[in-house]
Amino acid sequence: MEEICLLLILLLSGGLSTLPPHSREYHFVNQLMTWTEAQSYCREHFTDLVTIYNSNINQLLVSIGPRINVWAWIGLYDDRYSWKWSMEGKLFYVGSTHEFLIWANGQPDCVNAKEYCVALQGQTQMDDRPCGDSYPFLCYNAKNTSYILVMESRSWSAAQSYCRTYHTDLTSIRSKEEKSNITLTLNGSGVQYVWIGLYRDPWAFWSDNTTSTFTNWAPSDPNNYASVEYCGALNLMSGKWDDGFINYKNYAFCFTGEVQNANTVRSCHHVKH
Repeated sequence: MEEICLLLILLLSGGLSTLPPHSREYHFVNQLMTWTEAQSYCREHFTDLVTIYNSNINQLLVSIGPRINVWAWIGLYDDRYSWKWSMEGKLFYVGSTHEFLIWANGQPDCVNAKEYCVALQGQTQMDDRPCGDSYPFLCYNAKNTSYILVMESRSWSAAQSYCRTYHTDLTSIRSKEEKSNITLTLNGSGVQYVWIGLYRDPWAFWSDNTTSTFTNWAPSDPNNYASVEYCGALNLMSGKWDDGFINYKNYAFCFTGEVQNANTVRSCHHVKH
């Protein structure tokens, strides 16, 4: 198997938003694999799938790969089951089965890569919706442990601002008791969708568990075509990124070097259909 490697000794810091934790050696793997296979291969033979911290590294990867119009996997992925409550802001995992946090059928599906906030559908089941959509919303007031249904339709962020101004925050659902109280509050309201405090950060995870806010998406991406594209890939010709289906076969970019944390974060195979 052919590999093209380049050792990056120093990164020029001028104009760069983020630097990698250490100098890294980058590898182009000339072998077609699924994202999960690429992750396993990189972890077995190198350190992990690549994290791209800035435009210099992005261009470096383009320079060490063949200039052809195909794709290579990178470590970026979008975890549709990792969410936060507005009131706490702590990351947690809401799988497809949960005791009291119940997704509506086929949800979350992040249609067109635009659905990053959650509304209760039919008063009991959760549905990821575009954050800019306007719905009634449910506030929580910690002073008297009450739930307040606001029938005025607002975007998720506007609803959050309202709840934080006049109450405590958008409501969380952290127990069966809270879920029961919320259901009682909504009973007879007739609302189809109502915002709650659940939201997530899109494309927030890299395979090596480090953090980078740099992006280089192609103009129409990410688009989550057919609601199955949750893994990141780089075009070897343009250097632009695309969201891809986990079972697509692409080349891969790996790196060798230290990482800040162990590889315990969930990876793209958790969002497989």
